[in-house]
Amino acid sequence: METNQVKLLTSLAKRIKSEKKDRSKVVASLQSAKILTKNENLTGHYSNLKKVVSGAK
Repeated sequence: METNQVKLLTSLAKRIKSEKKDRSKVVASLQSAKILTKNENLTGHYSNLKKVVSGAK
């Protein structure tokens, strides 16, 4: 990856991290990425995330 690309991605990550997020937008985003089901359960491909998510509560 080129230096310029790294700088752009770093800048984007910082901007995303600083944005206010509400639960409904986060859930909708995860559902559109096929990470969560309509019932807000993790899909099969992401079932290992349950270990991380359950520890964060």
